[in-house]
Amino acid sequence: MDAAVLGAFLSPTFQTILDIITSSKFRDFVEDRNLNVSLLDELKITLIILDAILNDAEEKQITSPAVKKWLEELKDAAYDAEDLLDEINTDSLRWQVEQDSDEGVADKVHSFLSYTFGDCYWDMNMKLEAIYRRLKHFAEQKDFPHLQSVSRRAHKTTATSLINESVVVGREDDKEKLLKMLVRDENAEGNDIGVITIWGMGGVGKTTLAQLLYNDEEVQKHFDLKAWACVSEDFNAFEVTKNILESVTSKAYNSKNLDFLRVELKNSLKDNKFLIVFDDIWNEKYSDWDDLVSPFRNGKGGSKIIVTTRQQRVVEITHTFPPYKLSTLSNENCWFLIAKHALKIEDHKKHPKLEAIGRKIARKCCGLPIAARSIGGLLRSKADEKEWCKILNSNVWDIPSDDVLPSLYLSYVYLPPHLKKCFAFCSIFPKDHLLDRKQLVLLWMAEGFVQQYSQGKILEIESDNCFNELLSRSFIQQHEGDPEKFIMHDLIIDLARVVSGNSCLWLEGDKIPKNVRHLSYPRQGYDGFKMFEVFYHQNSLRTFLPQKTWAFINSFVLSKKVSHDLLPKLKCLRVLSLSMYSNITELPDSIGNLQHLRYLDLSHTKITRLPDATFTLCNLQTLLLSYCKSFNELPRSIEKLINLRHLDISGTALKEMPAQITKLQNLHSMSTFVVGKQSDGLRIRESKKLPHLEEQKLRERERESFIVPFLSVFVGR
Repeated sequence: MDAAVLGAFLSPTFQTILDIITSSKFRDFVEDRNLNVSLLDELKITLIILDAILNDAEEKQITSPAVKKWLEELKDAAYDAEDLLDEINTDSLRWQVEQDSDEGVADKVHSFLSYTFGDCYWDMNMKLEAIYRRLKHFAEQKDFPHLQSVSRRAHKTTATSLINESVVVGREDDKEKLLKMLVRDENAEGNDIGVITIWGMGGVGKTTLAQLLYNDEEVQKHFDLKAWACVSEDFNAFEVTKNILESVTSKAYNSKNLDFLRVELKNSLKDNKFLIVFDDIWNEKYSDWDDLVSPFRNGKGGSKIIVTTRQQRVVEITHTFPPYKLSTLSNENCWFLIAKHALKIEDHKKHPKLEAIGRKIARKCCGLPIAARSIGGLLRSKADEKEWCKILNSNVWDIPSDDVLPSLYLSYVYLPPHLKKCFAFCSIFPKDHLLDRKQLVLLWMAEGFVQQYSQGKILEIESDNCFNELLSRSFIQQHEGDPEKFIMHDLIIDLARVVSGNSCLWLEGDKIPKNVRHLSYPRQGYDGFKMFEVFYHQNSLRTFLPQKTWAFINSFVLSKKVSHDLLPKLKCLRVLSLSMYSNITELPDSIGNLQHLRYLDLSHTKITRLPDATFTLCNLQTLLLSYCKSFNELPRSIEKLINLRHLDISGTALKEMPAQITKLQNLHSMSTFVVGKQSDGLRIRESKKLPHLEEQKLRERERESFIVPFLSVFVGR
């Protein structure tokens, strides 16, 4: 299967464009600025023609290189069209804000003249015409790859209740055998610590089995200390050691000295019977393994290590107990697992016709629990025999692939278009990354993935429903250790990377494909200017989202040029995070050039204030300033952020809230409310002017100034 399955990014984008060009306010603005309205009507017709054939294109691209290339080029054109129309729409919003603001009449006249007679609208007319010609060319080419108009599947299914991901089928005997090894106090002969290695193919359930053992009541009583580390493909002894140490001691360590951490870990484990899990080891070098486990040697009798791996060589270098090869599930257990997810009842005998079809589907899952779960999640939304037969007879089962399992890809194919886009976006995260539900929902909103489905509804509810649906279909799983965190299986991440192609990227090297739109990278302790040079030609980038690594709590940008020189070049950004770069003290005025920006995260930086240009970002939905301990003022001009929905100012040095905060009528959550010390300062009762906020049980205390926490109204949870 080719690595660029691109249909996921098209239909929702087309819908977003159609929503913009059919808006009455947008069309009025366009007419007032002498832009070509008739061209917009032609563009609308072209988009409808293209949208009708996308469903067929998504199916044919797997086996047709011509369709794949056609889709790849169309995707870029669609993104560029959306950027241009969003730029015009943003000008419309800015004009509206200026008219509603308190600026003088002379300033308004000046603004009107600059808008009406400026060269920018001549340029926009030219760009509109070029975009229309470009998209029309694709519509005229639709017969070349033999695409047909196919009615698209329903864009949305009803969000279902969350499934119980702890249900495990067919592993009772495996658990019992391994449990006996774990609680046996004598270690293997000639070794001071016992290592149990569970191995098998991807998706067979190694991690799930290890979790069952790790959380077993008998195991809890048997060991004094436990710790879990996801090792994965990018082996880093420093990070794994630090992670285990912090887990065991419940303390943070800033040291960059591996020997120091090993000594600390060894001392922390001394005189304790411990259980350590190394999940998903790929590294086959014995020397690396020997170094990794050196702090665990000479542990208290009965201490154990569990290793999970796909690699036979890893088995050879790690195990002290006989290695445990985990077999695939029987067809019977695969069907039982499918039924648990699809039928939502214990007694599947009540559906004999569906059972007959489901058992045939189960045989196609090759005994892999992850395949059975994902197919069960797919069948969960299909109500009758005809739909189940359609899944059974799909030609996707016959597609040879080294990249993803056909069963997983089939589950993806049947996702509604907006869910495809939400799912594919997750490929910007590394494997074993813990997903934060609220953050992901806000990111999807910022990227516009669900906006077109929210007319007349609350955007947060719609976006959260997307999360629920991906969870119910087993694309996302709840994390064992934290009910507020979620994770994606390695094979699911592989699928996400296949379907997103070059549009989404988790950057681990120094090369970025030209057409990347969404990007994340591992933030290190010290990120020098040279690291950011690869971003300088990514003018179409929409997502700049660094992720913290285990090794460091805070990070440092070693050059001011990164924020002052790089950011102005990334004019298409919807999402920008500089969070945890603790030496950033200011933003450049050029932040105002990022007019598409919807999500700005400056948390845990040393920002003292926001430049005035920040308050021209009228599309901004989320502003995160938490633990910016030097930040002490929100200016009156915050009222210009008319689309702001989420504001986090917890842990800042704010003395009071500006009265203009009550003009933010779209605000849905605010972390804290700072009551001013002046007699005429903003009081708690003023919050009632914000219709979407709900107060916690608050009472106003009369003192110089204090902070009262608000209930963060995050609907849909």
